[in-house]
Amino acid sequence: MTKKVTIRDVAELAGVSIGTASKVINNIGNVHIELKNKVNAAIKALNYSPNMIARSLKSSVSKTIAVLLSNITNPFQMTLAKGIEEVIFEKDYLFIISSTNENPTIERKNLQLFYEQRVDGIILCSTGQVNEDILSLVERNIPMVLVDRPIPYLPVHIVADDNFIGMEKLVTYLHELGHKEIGVVHGDLNTVHGRIRYESVLQSLTNYGLTTEHQFFGDFTYEGGQRAVEYFLSKTIVPTAIISSNNNMTAGILKACQNYKITIPDQLTVVSFGELEYEWDIIMPKVTAIVQSPREIGRRAASLLLEQMNREGQHQIVQLFIEPEISVGNSSSPKILRRKGDIREGACKLRFW
Repeated sequence: MTKKVTIRDVAELAGVSIGTASKVINNIGNVHIELKNKVNAAIKALNYSPNMIARSLKSSVSKTIAVLLSNITNPFQMTLAKGIEEVIFEKDYLFIISSTNENPTIERKNLQLFYEQRVDGIILCSTGQVNEDILSLVERNIPMVLVDRPIPYLPVHIVADDNFIGMEKLVTYLHELGHKEIGVVHGDLNTVHGRIRYESVLQSLTNYGLTTEHQFFGDFTYEGGQRAVEYFLSKTIVPTAIISSNNNMTAGILKACQNYKITIPDQLTVVSFGELEYEWDIIMPKVTAIVQSPREIGRRAASLLLEQMNREGQHQIVQLFIEPEISVGNSSSPKILRRKGDIREGACKLRFW
């Protein structure tokens, strides 16, 4: 069995003390260049690899960043994680990722595990229901950045799309097209961005003097989008346009319209907060949507975290909100006059729930 090379072996081969070898390996303190070269030569000759766990216990640096997202199967979250990885990989940090599944109990447990494992920093997409736990970590000087879902009153960096402005833009767009009966499919109001988008769209509808009667809660799920269409079709007055609060629900809305033989945009306009991606690219029509910036959010969050980790003491809190733009597809058109019952012609023949 091959003997494991230790720091003592490196020190002996280099002809220096263990303390000097440790300083060179951990890149701390002042070591004469000649001694540093001897230690590095010994490391190379012995093919020495430091024990990262032992190093983290001694130096309080684990070279590990934890990323806790809400749903790693969602294309937005996957792209956000990719942006984080691109930045931290360049700095030789390990990258561990987990998911809350929108469950505050899971979020709380993961945050505690990250603390116990001595991670150097945390990037978090929070449920918005464990704020005391987040504050506790901040008070323990754990570097942290919140992504996608802002909690402005916490003393922590934030990088996110401006959800409020994004929903405002969707309502304004539909109002300018002449739509007055607008249905809204909301997400989970227990989440930060779910509440922000909900409040924004209701305020915007009210500001334009539009009805707020057509509301449905789809919980940010594909199935929720499908159920929303059936709900709107059951009403006496059917909306001429639907706003979806995220891409998962939008995909469900389009599938339901396909099943009900509803033609988009001839019979119904559909707009979305967030584009459809990956496997949903094959779904037609191309949806008019608020374009988010998950990769940019990830990269900026990682950069902010690294900067915070490398700066001791107090630092200025950065809250960065990226204003999103609308990408106009062919799922939207000006309000048209429908004959009563037209949009229900396919629906009356089909029930799939």
